[in-house]
Amino acid sequence: MATYLLDTDTLIDYSKGREPVCSRIQKLIKAGDRIGVCAINVAEFFAGLPPVNRPVWNEFFASLVYWEITQESARIAGIYCYELARSGTTLTTTDALIAAVALQENATLLTSNLKHYPIPGLSIRSPRQEREAA
Repeated sequence: MATYLLDTDTLIDYSKGREPVCSRIQKLIKAGDRIGVCAINVAEFFAGLPPVNRPVWNEFFASLVYWEITQESARIAGIYCYELARSGTTLTTTDALIAAVALQENATLLTSNLKHYPIPGLSIRSPRQEREAA
C-alpha cells in the first residue's frame, strides 16, 4: 500500500472530472492506497468551492486521511524556505508546509505543479503527465 498527499491542483482536477487525473485517483482509491490531505489543501480547495457543492466534497474529504501540520513540519518548512532562498529559489510557505507534511508522512506528493516543490528527498508525481504503469 502506497501513501499519497493530494496537492490542491490535483484535488481541483479531480473535482472537475479532468482526465487522466480522475481515473488515476480512482485507481489509487480502489487499490486501497493511503490518500491524504493537510489543512492547506483543504482550505485552498474550499476557498474556490460554491456552497451548493460543499456537501459532496465534505463527504469526499471525510474519506481521506487528514494530516496535521505539526510543529516539526512547520520547522522543516521554514528551514527549506531559508535554505532555498539562499540558493536563489523562492518557495512559498504554503508549498513548503505541504512538502514538509508529505515528507513527515512518507507520502508521495501528487501535484502537477512540479516546479513548486524543489525539495530534496521529496517523492513527487504528476497525475496529469505520467504514463500509466503497465
